[in-house]
Amino acid sequence: MRLLTPILSVAALTIVAVLPWGLPTDDRFVLPLLPIVAIIYWTLDRDAWLPEWAIFLAGLMLDALTQGPLGYWALVYLIAYVVAVYCSNIRVETTAGQLGLFAGAIVAVTVFAWLAASIYFLELLAWEPYALGAAFALFGATALALVRGFFKSSGSPVRPARLTRGD
Repeated sequence: MRLLTPILSVAALTIVAVLPWGLPTDDRFVLPLLPIVAIIYWTLDRDAWLPEWAIFLAGLMLDALTQGPLGYWALVYLIAYVVAVYCSNIRVETTAGQLGLFAGAIVAVTVFAWLAASIYFLELLAWEPYALGAAFALFGATALALVRGFFKSSGSPVRPARLTRGD
């Protein structure tokens, strides 16, 4: 089950993003950023397995089910994965540091999504819906970091060290 949890969580959040929640037009960018939080979270977790094909399929499914430009969210989700891979190379031990990595990654992905959509429509789009989506994604990342920090400090076993030979 540990192997399937990252894939299932990204798929579930993608389905949540597709559902008609009755949000105003400016607030609809909040939902597609939910899978991005999961993508970044699972990529930063060194023990989790989240393959690139699952991320691509989640974005493609979002594009197809929302009747948006085919490949837009697939590209944004893959960019989120790339940003998270680069962030995973940075060693951070504190919850504040992990939250900073989350914030930087979400802001970078949101700026990319805004620029890609602006290029697609050949005009600079309003940045406010993207900023609101990033704020909600940061709120979700903060909640996730606090819950994760709580479980780590509540007596749960510490992740074992990875012993490797050589460089």
